[in-house]
Amino acid sequence: MTYKQYMIVRLMIAALLSAFIASSIVRHDFFWPVVAIVVAMLLLLFLRRRMHEVIADERDYALGGLAARWAIQIFSLIAVLCMFLFFSLQDRDALFATVAFVLAYSTCGLMLLYALIFRLLRRYSHLHA
Repeated sequence: MTYKQYMIVRLMIAALLSAFIASSIVRHDFFWPVVAIVVAMLLLLFLRRRMHEVIADERDYALGGLAARWAIQIFSLIAVLCMFLFFSLQDRDALFATVAFVLAYSTCGLMLLYALIFRLLRRYSHLHA
């Protein structure tokens, strides 16, 4: 399978998956979209392993790591600013405090997950080199 064929199949799977998820949400069915996402991920993983072309090199991975760090930092900054805004508005509606706590804990969780994955990848990177 060539890279171009893989990308066409990937786009078709994404379009079909998004249509299926949208129709499932309208029907208030939330189990089958999760199953469909897992099946789509496994199918794409299988198809990607059948490709024999080079998809990316070390520069792409370094750029991806830099983009991930910037995205996490920008998301964290915006989430913390919104958290403080929602905390300041909690007198108007008690649900604003809940939203603020969700933003705070999800931001902390994102940063901890990134640190954990980074540490695991650094520890086991010598196995794939």
